[in-house]
Amino acid sequence: MDDHDDQDEQQPGGPSRPGRVHFRRSARNPNGSTAPLRADVLAALGVLKIATYKQLHALIAADEYRAHHRVEHVAEAVRDLEKHKLVDVRGATSPPGRRPAPKTAPASADGDAKPKPGGPGAEKIVGLTPLGLAAAAEALGDDRDMGGHARGAGLTGAPHAMLVNELIITAVTGTTTHGAPPRTDNRQAPPRRALPTGPLPGGIEAWATETPHTITGKFNVIPDAVVRLPEIGIPVLFLELDRGTMTDIRKVAGKLDNYKRYFDRTVQDGGQERLEVEVRYNAPEPEYGYSHRRTVRPPVLFVLDQGTRGSRPRYSPEALEQRLKGLRDATSEHWQGWAGEQEGVTYATFHGKIPVLGTTVERLREHGWQGPTWWRFGRPGWHSLTDALNDEPDWDLIDQRRQEREGQEKAEERRAKKAEQDAADARYRAQLLAARAHNDRLHPCYTCQGPLGGAHDSGHELVENAEPDRLECPACLADRRARNGRPIVLDLPSPRDLKKAGKNGPPASDPWWTVRLIHAQRWPKAKRDSGNVPELWSNARA
Repeated sequence: MDDHDDQDEQQPGGPSRPGRVHFRRSARNPNGSTAPLRADVLAALGVLKIATYKQLHALIAADEYRAHHRVEHVAEAVRDLEKHKLVDVRGATSPPGRRPAPKTAPASADGDAKPKPGGPGAEKIVGLTPLGLAAAAEALGDDRDMGGHARGAGLTGAPHAMLVNELIITAVTGTTTHGAPPRTDNRQAPPRRALPTGPLPGGIEAWATETPHTITGKFNVIPDAVVRLPEIGIPVLFLELDRGTMTDIRKVAGKLDNYKRYFDRTVQDGGQERLEVEVRYNAPEPEYGYSHRRTVRPPVLFVLDQGTRGSRPRYSPEALEQRLKGLRDATSEHWQGWAGEQEGVTYATFHGKIPVLGTTVERLREHGWQGPTWWRFGRPGWHSLTDALNDEPDWDLIDQRRQEREGQEKAEERRAKKAEQDAADARYRAQLLAARAHNDRLHPCYTCQGPLGGAHDSGHELVENAEPDRLECPACLADRRARNGRPIVLDLPSPRDLKKAGKNGPPASDPWWTVRLIHAQRWPKAKRDSGNVPELWSNARA
């Protein structure tokens, strides 16, 4: 519609140059607004439903191409749209510390009462008409449920809707007016302070407000806002703002009962039963099979505000923190998962549960949507949006713990093996020393004159007690066997030697005297004369 309207508004010589904010004023658009600017206003109102000029400007001027637009340009576009009955003025915002009664003019001929904006510090609120709702759908250019046109909203200042708008603007632009330097030009909107984490992906088109979600029949759940964030792996999340007007936090928690009923609603999709919310918001199917009873539900975000009572906050920061904890406790049946543990790392599974996140308006204004803003009920600390919604166990930590455990087990196994080996070595050493002491008390090796058990700490040293008739150490015996040498047989002692030994004891010059006596008994003279001995050496050394 707008593109066609502006064909007769453009100056000769082709389309308008980039950055242009006015066309020549015409009867159709007497305020001279451009078609693109009017489309941007319609698109913003298609999401917000009602907004002030400054809120619309904050969304539109966030686009680099539209950064040069000023609040009066947005007001001109609104007045041109109002001429075509696409938008209308709904009233005025409530200045801080004041709750004015709604002011309306007498009813017009068509029965509608036109609100009168007013009051110091108040700002006009504009909204879509039913005709404007259809035009906004065309401006947004996507197939979405536009919801209602918020008829009657704004007559009492719409503080709830204005705060929802602020939260959406903060998410879309990554900026806030809170904490910004003071305004220097009264003709400009308040300066906006950039938040540390920047905007959410998707822009204003990712958001929707006032959209009903059918539970059964005519009973709907209507979130304050819905946003799709597939770029960061979140198909959809639902936003609920609480300004503290409900004293009993359990009434706020009761909203999750309706969300649970909606999230459990199923439809047939391609012959398969799936959750309606997954089909509506194009949630990807799980990689391994599908069971809607085990699927984790979409997240619900509760944003709590201090609210106002007259000119004072309704809740102190401490009271607001307690209210957030009360909301956590009152909703535990919806978000509480089942604990698991691997390698000492505890985690939870949330099949069929709703991820519930909580925060405060002030925390959003300070850190932004992607900063450490969100408290995932059931977990300690503040997290970014993606971290708060990440239900996967910390596999890196689990793998690290597994590697540490396996390393400790291997080290313990090595220590045990070493201890076992050390014990065996100690036993072997004790046995060796005992055998060495015994063998050293016997006669020396007949061949090398060394210890009969073998050279100390050699590879051939005996670890057992040598027999009394042994003549050679292990090394000499092995060498003899390698040469196929016959065993040594000592010659017979003479009668004189026997008589002497009987009188004076074994001769000191013959350390092998005891072995000689054994050989004499084993192989007496008769056997030797018959040659029935292995080999004879007469005091000969092999």
